Amino acid sequence: MTKIVDIYNYIDSFAPFDTAMDFDNVGILVGDKNAEPTCAIVTLDITDEVVAEAKEKSAQLIISHHPVIFNPIKRLSADSVVYKLAQSGIAVISAHTNLDLSSDGTNTAMFNILELQDMEQLEIDGGLVGNLKKPMSANEFAEFIKAKFNCNGLRFSDCGEKIYRTALVAGAGGEGIFLAKAKNAQAFITGEIKHHEILFARQNNIAVFDVGHSKCEELIVPVLCEKLIKRFPEIKFYQSEKYTDGIKYI
Repeated sequence: MTKIVDIYNYIDSFAPFDTAMDFDNVGILVGDKNAEPTCAIVTLDITDEVVAEAKEKSAQLIISHHPVIFNPIKRLSADSVVYKLAQSGIAVISAHTNLDLSSDGTNTAMFNILELQDMEQLEIDGGLVGNLKKPMSANEFAEFIKAKFNCNGLRFSDCGEKIYRTALVAGAGGEGIFLAKAKNAQAFITGEIKHHEILFARQNNIAVFDVGHSKCEELIVPVLCEKLIKRFPEIKFYQSEKYTDGIKYI
């Protein structure tokens, strides 16, 4: 029978947990590594709704991108997600920045869904650089990104020229704008970017596309789920149907 540690080891084979950034908390974060799951949920985050979904599906494991335990826990109340997981006997594997940095990870999923070409690394932050199949205006590229990422909305700026070369960093990747300039990118796509980074982009004639943290990382969930299904056919893996970040647009 497949154990939770076997699933951990498989993820480690293409997204080594020891490559996670120093601030991160990844790996088997809840539960017994020797438990033998028959059903698992794959999700971006673990919320109350996702725990309830796991219980409904009799899942013994949740695999999340964002760590369910990030900061040290000083108290554990009965209404906390971690308490509910432990009480229900549901284990957790979280693969975060190690998955972002992987060649099969989040940034690659962004690159592929945008149909970019000529992949290059964006130095050391795990981001990527590529070329569009055809040049687009900022407005055209914004509509293209919105459709590909299934966004209800996004923030963007216009560099005033057709975009052919773009850089991207999943999640809170605004710092990558400085590396994007060094790679001669005309556009930069990320999930979070700060005001001073937007100003730098404007001063350097780089269009910015902020799709939201969740939207750019949700792409990895179906990719990871499909890999797990192929590797462990004896286990039922489901993409979470209950997860939402709760963000609304008007």
